[in-house]
Amino acid sequence: MGNGKDGDLACPGGNSSWSDRWITGVFLLFLAGLSAAAAVLLFRDGKGWAFLIALVVGALLWALRHFEIGHLTASARGWGRLRGDFAPMVIISLVAITVYLPTLNSYFTDDDFAYINNFQTPSLSQLVRLFHTDIAQVLWGQPFLELRPFYGLYYMVSYQLWGLDPLGYHLSSVLLHVINSLLVFLIVTELAPGESGRGVFAGLLYVVLPVHSRAICWITGLPAEGLPTLLYLVAFLSFVRFRVAGLSRYIVISTSAFAGCLLSKETALTLPVMLVCYDLFRKLIGENGVSNAGGGTRKRGWQRPLLAYLPFAVLLLAYLALRRIAFASIFSEGTWERIWSGYSGEGAPGLAARFAHLLKHFASLQAFDLRQLLVTFPTPILGVVLGLYLFWGLSFLRRPPKDHKPMELTVCLGLVWCLISSLPLLAVDLTSRYLYLPAVGFCIATAFWVLPAHRKPRLEAGSLRLLGAVLLILLSASQLWKQNKQDAHMGEVSERIAAQLATALRAMPSQNLVIIREPEEYIMPFVLQPPFTSADLYSRARIIEFPSAYCCPLSTWWEKTRLMLGMELAGAPDAPIEIHLLAWDQRRNSLEHKRRVLPRGLLRTCVTTSLGGPLEAVNSVGQAQANRLVEALARLVAEGS
Repeated sequence: MGNGKDGDLACPGGNSSWSDRWITGVFLLFLAGLSAAAAVLLFRDGKGWAFLIALVVGALLWALRHFEIGHLTASARGWGRLRGDFAPMVIISLVAITVYLPTLNSYFTDDDFAYINNFQTPSLSQLVRLFHTDIAQVLWGQPFLELRPFYGLYYMVSYQLWGLDPLGYHLSSVLLHVINSLLVFLIVTELAPGESGRGVFAGLLYVVLPVHSRAICWITGLPAEGLPTLLYLVAFLSFVRFRVAGLSRYIVISTSAFAGCLLSKETALTLPVMLVCYDLFRKLIGENGVSNAGGGTRKRGWQRPLLAYLPFAVLLLAYLALRRIAFASIFSEGTWERIWSGYSGEGAPGLAARFAHLLKHFASLQAFDLRQLLVTFPTPILGVVLGLYLFWGLSFLRRPPKDHKPMELTVCLGLVWCLISSLPLLAVDLTSRYLYLPAVGFCIATAFWVLPAHRKPRLEAGSLRLLGAVLLILLSASQLWKQNKQDAHMGEVSERIAAQLATALRAMPSQNLVIIREPEEYIMPFVLQPPFTSADLYSRARIIEFPSAYCCPLSTWWEKTRLMLGMELAGAPDAPIEIHLLAWDQRRNSLEHKRRVLPRGLLRTCVTTSLGGPLEAVNSVGQAQANRLVEALARLVAEGS
């Protein structure tokens, strides 16, 4: 780990007075901004009562703090005495398995069907292709400029191991989540060696954060979030240990993990910035050398530390060159251009407008992060959680003024981590699973906020802090359990839909027109194709599904749908045709099958009315127009069956 006595951070050299004042000012500004943002979000979401609950809980805890300090002469400091890595590993593993038990047998959902369908029969040529091909283009038929070969590799290996048994996939996700949580534990204990209790709290908090539910319960969450985060944390932790110990093997591990992370997800691009920020943090606290065997530090010139960046720079340039060759794009310029749409003025006014738009977009991102990390709790529980943070914040500021190191860690490796790692989210549609990596910074900041490395733990009401930390873990675990149950239900619905769709299509005559209405997205056509069915059921019928339930772009959906409708409408207007409707009834939790025989002319009238013109004259449709067409066809069958 590092060097240092119990309760001290690995920060030899101390802080200068100007840096103390600077970091204190930044920390107070951070607290004020966080409080204001939380207040706005709470009142906007109709949870203003949580503030009153928080004030009551905070006042009660503050009174108990004074009682503990004044009357308990042997105030506990045992929270930091948990030593070694074995006990934390067992505790974190058991908690993770327990809270994710409801999801272990949950069926495939959403993108899972597409990945398994495409990578069920692996080949060397397919694997090589992934290293220079947009994986979204392969699966969805539209470019997202995602160079992520480890996605395909994961499913190639996993399908050979687990086949269509979701248990193996979910166990892999939970195991990887355990490893990532242990890495959070190791990072915190590396930053504050000597007491592992703080690291255990950070690791456990990372395990039970409710925001992680979708990232872990969704099978595709492993290659999408879990694996990139694993490699990111390994790279960061190894770099930290390299700076502390100066051993070359750590920089080799760090750069190797960075290379793997680049091939997993684009968030890896933020890692070099994170490493520079860590070095700036070390400079701020006066830690400029490496540890000696005797416990001191050995100073080094400015050239040697900069050399550690060289392999990262080489890998980054090579990766960007590969993207340029594969996509003729480096940073998905088209996506960023869409963000700037409408802000293309000339000169200083145009630049100011773009900068203001960026700040607004960035503020919206941070509001989303805060809402997902805290405000998703029910109002009573949220009030208790905010009361805990209020108490911890006040206690934090009551420390002796010379002890600023926990404050520096909270800001430099908590707040900064969240801000930097979430930067790529500016170019995507936000969802909670994207916070899997940024939440590491939240856990680091909370750990040093709740359990600061204080030289006089008795003055910090150790027992009360410990109880508050345990309460936060329990409340988070309870909320996570509820969300995991909801995700498990989604898996059950997905399994029923898949099975009942296949049964219904096998039972009906072939080559009939079938309208499908179901609640899941992105499972068509894969759910009706091998390996999920013994034969391609899409070849048995002329299937029209909602565009949102189809894998590919709207233009591709319309090309397919227009062809099928054209075949049905060819012929005499009074000739009878048979149409089937398969609609998911959420109330009964089952698939309804309706059938209607009607004149071909009635179908043509329905299509012409919903499209606003004859089928032959409509070369393209919008999303609303496409939805209106499918709704009209579904009503046509339902009303006459």
